[in-house]
Amino acid sequence: MTDLFEPLPESAGTRRKENTRAKLVRASLDIFVEKGIDGATVDDLVKAAGFTRGAFYSSFSSKEEVFIALFDEVTAELMAIANSSVESAVADVEADESCSILEADDAQVMLAVFEGIRPFGRQWYLLYSDAIARSLRDEALRAELAEQRERMRNQIGALLTTRLEASGERALLPVEDLAQLLMGIFIDLLVREQLEGRDVTQLAATTILGTLRAFIAPKTD
Repeated sequence: MTDLFEPLPESAGTRRKENTRAKLVRASLDIFVEKGIDGATVDDLVKAAGFTRGAFYSSFSSKEEVFIALFDEVTAELMAIANSSVESAVADVEADESCSILEADDAQVMLAVFEGIRPFGRQWYLLYSDAIARSLRDEALRAELAEQRERMRNQIGALLTTRLEASGERALLPVEDLAQLLMGIFIDLLVREQLEGRDVTQLAATTILGTLRAFIAPKTD
């Protein structure tokens, strides 16, 4: 399994409770991925982190609270990974001033977002699907999931807006809706790769490019 988190840095300046909380959250990743919210126990979480139940309850009131903290951190981590992947793709695109978002080379910017999160597809989707199922019965988790979806949508939307402004093009529907559409494509590609055991590299490229061509056009004066 590919590690989503870098090792937690040890720091004398970090308060003990903060460090305990961070370690519990990060150690919970594999537990929640493999057992889900319902299957995981507090004992599983403290064993994975190397703490006692007392240490757990000094930082969290329930396993659900740990899951919410984990989902928040995973979303932030994936967005950072995607941004890092996009930086090199943007640099390649901007090297050609005549390149537009309708061209395959610029579609690499959106493809880079997918490729950035792809190695963590199984981990992320299991957490995401568990969050969706539980959120239908849990108002607190529903609000958290909605917030994380909005964060991802806004980040993809901001990237699209930047590229459209640079290339003198416009989206044929609200940018946030196009970002949501791309999110749906990313999620479906991750699921197909996991369920069907197929390499979706070419499918991702053609689907993302086709979507951009369908919903983006030159600006009209």
